[in-house]
Amino acid sequence: MMKRTVRASALSVIALAMALSLGACGDGGTSGGDDTSADVQESAAFIADMQEGVKIINDQLEVEPGMEQIMLASDVDHPTQKYNLWVMPYYPSEAVTKYTMTIQIKDGKDFHVTAVSADTGKTWRMDQDGKMTEELPEDG
Repeated sequence: MMKRTVRASALSVIALAMALSLGACGDGGTSGGDDTSADVQESAAFIADMQEGVKIINDQLEVEPGMEQIMLASDVDHPTQKYNLWVMPYYPSEAVTKYTMTIQIKDGKDFHVTAVSADTGKTWRMDQDGKMTEELPEDG
């Protein structure tokens, strides 16, 4: 358990550092998540967890484009192919109470990672470009 916590903490720190360095570089195209993230009132750990999930999916899509689903799971140690889809290791911190494991991918590139914040109980989505928005409950 300690090893898992240390690994998750290390991944969160690395993901945050990478996200900050990528954000500083910019791509000259879309604004990414920088504008939206400024409005998000969540912990740095939660945002880093979301960014790590998006990075995992984007990295796998670079390796194997055209996928329609990728699964994020904390019960695998390395990328594994199960049920005709890739299951990727994802170890969010305690800042995430739950997350959507199966990520649907549209047009080979459009997706979002969804997670619930432990601090606020709010559900957030982060798309492939890092844009983060709150998922509001549907009126029923």
